[in-house]
Amino acid sequence: MTTAELKSYLHRLVVETEDVDILEKVQSYFSVLRSRKVDWWDSITESEERTIKQGLIELKEGKGIPNIEVKKKAAKLIGR
Repeated sequence: MTTAELKSYLHRLVVETEDVDILEKVQSYFSVLRSRKVDWWDSITESEERTIKQGLIELKEGKGIPNIEVKKKAAKLIGR
């Protein structure tokens, strides 16, 4: 589910709910979640986690591209 789809779904649930108690609980929970510091690692998908871990393995095996080379290629692509 994309972010837009999830937002749309949550919006529909809120709009269709007439129970003030539920709405207050959702508001409270959302506020708590937004106020605490969340480690980005805990917010990624399993697929993203696997991809990152695979990339780290490849770096350890010397299969990575040095940052300076990536910067040069990016500069060339954008015409700098």
